Amino acid sequence: MATRRIAEARLRMKNQLTLPEPIADALDAAPDDTIVFETDPEQPGMAVIRRVPRTFAGAMPGMYGTTEDVKAYLRAEHESWGD
Repeated sequence: MATRRIAEARLRMKNQLTLPEPIADALDAAPDDTIVFETDPEQPGMAVIRRVPRTFAGAMPGMYGTTEDVKAYLRAEHESWGD
């Protein structure tokens, strides 16, 4: 039976965290896994974290074009916001 796990981590400069070992274990997370953080404005100060299943990671390369295509799109969008 799975048990509830609680751990804390300190947010460092550049918004960096180290995922606490009990949480990494509970998520079955490993180096190079993608971890998603999700917030809900209805619950300020709370976030849900989850590991992207390894079978999904990289499953659709090129879906949005090349990396350069995506960067160019994002740059254009950002520039359209103005000051």
